[in-house]
Amino acid sequence: MRDLHDLLATCSPIDVADELGAEVRRRCLPSGGLRRLGRELAERGTCRAPVKIGLVLLGLGGDMRDRELLLLLGTLDELTLYAAVALHRSQPDGDQAVHTLARRVAGWGRIHAVRMLRGTTDPGIRAWLLREGFRNAIMDEYLAHIAATTGDLHGALSNPEIDTSLMNGASGILAALAASQGGPAPGLADYPDAVPVLRRHADLVQARTPTLAMLRDLISITVFFRHPPQDLPWTPADIRYLTARHEALLHEPRWSALVLDHLADPRRPDFHLALGPAEFLSLRPTAQALARLETGPSLLDPTWIHALRNGDGEQAAHILALAEQRLATTPQPERDHALLLFAHFLRHHPEHGRPLLKSALTSGTPEVRQAALTTLAGWPTDLLDSDAAEHPHGARTHRQDKPRETSP
Repeated sequence: MRDLHDLLATCSPIDVADELGAEVRRRCLPSGGLRRLGRELAERGTCRAPVKIGLVLLGLGGDMRDRELLLLLGTLDELTLYAAVALHRSQPDGDQAVHTLARRVAGWGRIHAVRMLRGTTDPGIRAWLLREGFRNAIMDEYLAHIAATTGDLHGALSNPEIDTSLMNGASGILAALAASQGGPAPGLADYPDAVPVLRRHADLVQARTPTLAMLRDLISITVFFRHPPQDLPWTPADIRYLTARHEALLHEPRWSALVLDHLADPRRPDFHLALGPAEFLSLRPTAQALARLETGPSLLDPTWIHALRNGDGEQAAHILALAEQRLATTPQPERDHALLLFAHFLRHHPEHGRPLLKSALTSGTPEVRQAALTTLAGWPTDLLDSDAAEHPHGARTHRQDKPRETSP
């Protein structure tokens, strides 16, 4: 077992999994032996590759007794794909088993698991895909098309009564499809029922109480129509109608009122979610953003950069002064992440932020120092004081003195 384990540690499981399965079936190897070997590798393996091969073998010889082990190991994103395949092959209710796993993961694991559910006829899983199954921590675009087609979004929205979770899911799916055009997954142009679904969705949006999530999704869909792909396979009449309909929806006064009401409380934790919509609606919420920054939010709060991009010179100086005060009490690695963001911003604003840039130049993270050096190199030399001019040499020396240092 040790020799086999060490041998498997040198292989690429994704490259050999299919051939291994085909060879096992060709030789008619007994499922009992496959299961015992698979569990030994999966439970006791000390390298990733042998564990993955163990999961492959459990997919070929496993049974109900392996369900909990597969669900447990599958919660690790790197193992989800192998565990999902094994669950689907070894369990009598394959779709349900994979569904259980999909609900336990959020990143690439969710993407791998949901892809295994493409084409499922289980009504509960299809309903889940439409409401939340497409959402993930990477990009909703990866799963939106599967949710819309496998979940039958068209049929679901044809019902006279649409519950809130389905409405929210439909908006998110359409927004993701709109954003995915030309991206890593099929988009609106690849969705056969896009036109009738968009028409029905627009009617539902107009009749519903407005929410910020609904507005953000509506903006994504409207942006799609402002810049539609040239090969959009819809009739010109449909394109004109849907473009005009979404523009009219977006210009309803209720959206501006919603955004301003959201931004009226500078202490709400989701304050920043309304900044993008506010800018898109030409509301210029600079005063609200400054009020937010006065409350001392985390330096990773998007309000900082939004306020800097939209404020004038005097406001930018005030914002950076607040950031300098906040930096003193900010823990690592949040501090370095924030300094990286500010260093990039200051590249085009040499008249501001010297203290922040000096902190970035002496950061323990090479990426932050490099960003600060790049920014400083682009500043006019007549704006640099003697202290700032000395920092590039010091930063380079700092980096050379610690050749093995890596970013967290």
